[in-house]
Parts: sequence; structure tokens; C-alpha cells
Amino acid sequence: MTFKPSNFYDFTVPANGAFLLTVAGDYWKIMSASGPLAIKADWGELRGLIAGQGLEDSPFQRLYITDQSGAPNVVRIFIGDRKFIDGLQGTVQVQGGSIVVTSQVQPKAVIDNVQRTVTNASAQLLAARAGRQYLLIQNRDAAASVYLGFGKAATVADGLRVVPGGSFELVGITTEQAVFAIGDVASNPNVVTVEG
Repeated sequence: MTFKPSNFYDFTVPANGAFLLTVAGDYWKIMSASGPLAIKADWGELRGLIAGQGLEDSPFQRLYITDQSGAPNVVRIFIGDRKFIDGLQGTVQVQGGSIVVTSQVQPKAVIDNVQRTVTNASAQLLAARAGRQYLLIQNRDAAASVYLGFGKAATVADGLRVVPGGSFELVGITTEQAVFAIGDVASNPNVVTVEG
């Protein structure tokens, strides 16, 4: 039995552009990507792919990878002739000759939930976190709003508003940036963050 070499490949796909990876294999898996991707090979095309998704037992000579995020997409992909085991799970189905991703990959992660106080001055709510897979910010206050900024100070004018009793959630595609918050009252101790 001959084995094809297994390796990780790191590259950047230009915004709305494409990248041709000329490597043969039987198995590929997106280990990380900064946005959704489309991947095409002899077996067809998959669209809207995120980290953790891939195909096994689908031989190819090259992969044509297209950015679907509208921004430069930093990608790490594993290619080999055997499945890469990492604890992530998901499903793919063939329907009418097309390959369709039918469920999101559910990665295993340690989840941290913490009560926070948001004031009327912008402050860091969550530190930057590489590999963040899930983010929830819940405003449990009955009257005060919270405004979020990603990678920059939050302002009432351009922050993402979390209404009283509301929440903001990112699943699948999330940010690794630090998250900042400001409130419309002097002190709101009723904010809960969950990340993993």
C-alpha cells in the first residue's frame, strides 16, 4: 500500500479571490480560516465551509479554494490519505448530485462564563482569544443598553447595541479580537459573557 504524504498547508486567499493548492490526497480538513470558503475538486464543490469541515475518502489532485468572506482569508488546511483525528464532528450529504453540508461542526471547547460590570466609559470586556469558537454576551439588565466594539473602543454612536434583556451570539464564525463595551448608565453589573 502506498501512502501519500500528509501535511498542513498555510496560505492566504485574497478577498473574493481564489487559491490553487496543487497537492494530491484522499482527505482534507480546514483546520482554521478567517472566513467562509468554497472548495472545488474533481468530486464537485462545497460552499460556505468553516474550520473543522472537510472530506475523507474523496481523492483529488488539487483543490481550488475561493474566499467567500469578502476579506483576505488566512487558511490552514490538512491534507493526507488518512483521517486527521481531532475530536471535531460534523456531517456531509450528497443530494441530487451536489455535496451539501447538513450540520455545523460542533467543536469541543472549554466554555468560560463570567459576570461583568459595564460602565459609561469604554473598557475591555473580553481579551483577544486565539481559536475562539463561541461567543455570547448577555445583557440581563431590565433598563440599560450595552454597546460593543470589536478590536477597538466601544461607543454609543457606532457600537453594536445589546438591548435590555437581550444578547449577542456568534457561533461557527466568530472573532478572535478583544471585545470592548460601554453602557448608557453609570454602572450595569448585569452583563454575562460566555466564550469558548
